Amino acid sequence: MKLVRFEFDCASQQPWYGYLCNQYLNYDKLNITIALLPLKSTAKQSTDATLEQNHLAPRILWRYILEAEGNQSELEQLADEIAGDFLLSTSLLDSRILLAEERLGAATPLALTDLLPNVAARPSLAFCQHCQPRLGDNQHPDFANIRLPCPHCHGEEAVLAEPELCALQPSDIRAMAEQLLEGKSLTLTDSGNRRLKLSLKQDDMPQGIPSGQTLICCNPNSLNAHFLLTDAEVLALSSMEKPALRLRPSSQHPRLTQPLYSVAFADSRLLLIICEYLRIKGCDYLFASELSQPSRVELSWIAGHYLPLYTHQARLSKASSGHALPETLHDEARFGKSVATVQSLGNKKEPQIVLRAATENDANIWQVATDHGAECAFNALLAEFCGIKKAALLYFSGSNPSQIRYLDKDGKQECFFELTQLPASGYEIVHALEQSPQRTVVQKFKSQFPECYNRLLDLGSQQPSTFPGLDALWAVIAIISGLGQQGQSATELKDAFIAAAMSYKGANAPRIDYPLAKGEAVRGLNWCKTLGTVMSFRLAGDTDAAKLCFAAQDSLADYLANWVEHLDLSVGIDCVFLAGSAMANPVLSKRIAIRIGKNFPLAASQLLDLDGALLAAGALWLRQRRR
Repeated sequence: MKLVRFEFDCASQQPWYGYLCNQYLNYDKLNITIALLPLKSTAKQSTDATLEQNHLAPRILWRYILEAEGNQSELEQLADEIAGDFLLSTSLLDSRILLAEERLGAATPLALTDLLPNVAARPSLAFCQHCQPRLGDNQHPDFANIRLPCPHCHGEEAVLAEPELCALQPSDIRAMAEQLLEGKSLTLTDSGNRRLKLSLKQDDMPQGIPSGQTLICCNPNSLNAHFLLTDAEVLALSSMEKPALRLRPSSQHPRLTQPLYSVAFADSRLLLIICEYLRIKGCDYLFASELSQPSRVELSWIAGHYLPLYTHQARLSKASSGHALPETLHDEARFGKSVATVQSLGNKKEPQIVLRAATENDANIWQVATDHGAECAFNALLAEFCGIKKAALLYFSGSNPSQIRYLDKDGKQECFFELTQLPASGYEIVHALEQSPQRTVVQKFKSQFPECYNRLLDLGSQQPSTFPGLDALWAVIAIISGLGQQGQSATELKDAFIAAAMSYKGANAPRIDYPLAKGEAVRGLNWCKTLGTVMSFRLAGDTDAAKLCFAAQDSLADYLANWVEHLDLSVGIDCVFLAGSAMANPVLSKRIAIRIGKNFPLAASQLLDLDGALLAAGALWLRQRRR
């Protein structure tokens, strides 16, 4: 007889794993004990082979444990069942099977309701490995039975809750697929009252990659033929969360002409069946745009784990973070589309912070100005990692002012740097350049590259740039590097810039200048000098756009590392936090990890997101009077 322990280490608590642990308490063949243990990790090297020198800050890991004692055959059967039930999660960091000397768990169910708001005692998935081969395989008798009961994931419950969805017959869903095959778009209501527009034509979708627009892969076997991605990204797409990832299409793809796509697999039973109908007709993918509040999570790999770009539903508490939170200054706050509320649970339990999407009824809730975005992000991260007392924050956003913040010797937040806002139009950008010391370089660039110069002048004439920060800077550098076409939006140019940098395979790149500019209150960026440097390299014969786009990000990461080292000498830095939507750029986040991570531990939120709920939660600690 052997005592075996199954361990699953997660970056954050996973409700489905907790539910499965509770279910295994009813396992008749063996005596099962379970546990959920918060473990404080030590700063250690990243397992990412490309970032071998990078270090992650100490953080709380959550270990799900199942223990059983039995003979070899009994334990092997149990291992097979656990392997089949514990679906891959994007929060899963590691798993193992160990021989144990004593039990750490108990026969007591885990309290799932402490994990997320509105989580029932049995969280449900749309489908799982038990029912997907039946309802999603055209060769199975149960194919297209959208109401197919599954005793494992209970995915039919979301269908039964929607009368119109529940009434769909296989012939109705086949007719939807045939409408798409005829070249028409299709608008439908999916589970959760999610409204979707589907089409096989890219032209039917809004241009660029706005929030909620996704390329749904119908044939997983063809994914590598269309996109450049790693094995880890394939696993993430296949996980139970069915997230979206930003991927670059294969070089010279005949139909996928955008530089980046938000790619995902079907995440509902209706989409799963439609995709199977399309797959057997030779369609590898379709386009989906969410007409309601976007529900699919788009993930980015930040500081050693996957993190959503935006989320509106989360919970921050002692139960989720592993330690008591500092007392808030406000009971509720709203930032952007997220609302944070402090809830007192009573029974001597610690208060918790619940995040949710804002509604029309929240008009009277205190709305925090976007100018405080970085400060709020820092507040939330300091609460989540409350053991860290000396920290800096790199907050680069596409919607709020981008800043570098730090804690002074008294523990008070200070702003070291705020990224200077570029003018809203290309005409104003060119005018500023021609009035700066870069005027000679600009004139030479105008003479040698008149097409690029005219495209720069035209930037924003159709759609003025409405976002601050790096996204606007990247769009301008894309034009100077020779990317893009006349009339493209700043968002499309920014994506072209990121995709070009992702394609660069060289080891060396030019050094782009990012000189600090003295502002009235804080330091800014002399962006004229930055753009002039890019023009100079182009004039000197550096015509490789991928190299210039990579260089712009690698050089910025190098400057950031120098600035953080300066702060370390002044006040001491034990950890560098990363936040903001611009961190979802894989090239920039990786260069920051390489440049800064070799000397400082890095951390990003494990419980919230990059630029949404994180800010609403942090607003609860904002030292500002409510109006």
